[in-house]
Amino acid sequence: MNKLLSLIFLLIFTTPIFSQIDTTKVSFIAYWSKGDTYNFKVTKIKKMWTNDKLIKNDSTQYIANFKVIDSTEKSYTIQWSYKNYLINTYKENLNKIYEDKKAVNEIVKKYDITKILYKTDEYGEFLEIINWKDISNLMSDMLGELEKSIQARKPDKLKEVKQAMEPLSKIFSSKDGIEQLILYELQYFHFPFGTEYDTDIPFEYEQELPNMVGGEPIKGNAKLSIVEVDFEELYCVLKEEVKLNPNDTKRQVIMLLKKMGIEGEKAKVIMETAVFDITDLNYYQYYYDPGIPHRIYGSRKTLVNMENSKAENFEELEIELIYEE
Repeated sequence: MNKLLSLIFLLIFTTPIFSQIDTTKVSFIAYWSKGDTYNFKVTKIKKMWTNDKLIKNDSTQYIANFKVIDSTEKSYTIQWSYKNYLINTYKENLNKIYEDKKAVNEIVKKYDITKILYKTDEYGEFLEIINWKDISNLMSDMLGELEKSIQARKPDKLKEVKQAMEPLSKIFSSKDGIEQLILYELQYFHFPFGTEYDTDIPFEYEQELPNMVGGEPIKGNAKLSIVEVDFEELYCVLKEEVKLNPNDTKRQVIMLLKKMGIEGEKAKVIMETAVFDITDLNYYQYYYDPGIPHRIYGSRKTLVNMENSKAENFEELEIELIYEE
């Protein structure tokens, strides 16, 4: 009798446990708590070729910290902080022009840390940057201090230095500029959240890509699939592939030819061999519970091939979790 009761209890209490594990779906929902903090190594690479000749090869690398500073039923408030790699990128150019590294370094180091505060919804989907005005004012103060220092010590270099600082000034002067800069990596970070993914069937959808010619975004055909999943470790790998829609490819080539003043028969001839192509290949390696990436890899390749002229652009982003020893 005791053995029978034991068997009944075993069946009652173990069967529901096993039935709750759905191996056909993976849900990305943030399970963060106030005070959670993680460090990441972020690497960005940009390369450009003209007629197969490499004309640009830039790379930056920095450490970023992800910290949950508030958690409610409906949202999370996140602090994303990092060493100001942008300042360091432009600092080299400023030093060459200004010829006074010590003066530049003393000013720049006071503005060395950038802290981005932003909100997500309860699932972990990005909503908005909260402190963009503070960031804009901070960078404006730094650039103003640099300008005053240059004007006092090297007035003949002021115009040249202003030109070197102009791209940075434009970026930090508006909410859109700051979001375009910061959201580049945060869009990747929060991309998987708020969605349930099928482990067997790829999800196909339409994606918007930047318009290299100008105007409205162009359409891309996207496919998202799970290439690896471990339900015990709560870990999976998402693969995203995006390719420019063929109809939009043709439209972009026509727009580009018009901008170049090429129409009529000549345009038709060029259209037969012209190539305008944008492709994305991204991998998201995540611990989907609690919702933290082990590694994110994003890449975008842009190719324009027209009338014996070829231009290619390749961008890579890598975000890697730094594990505590």
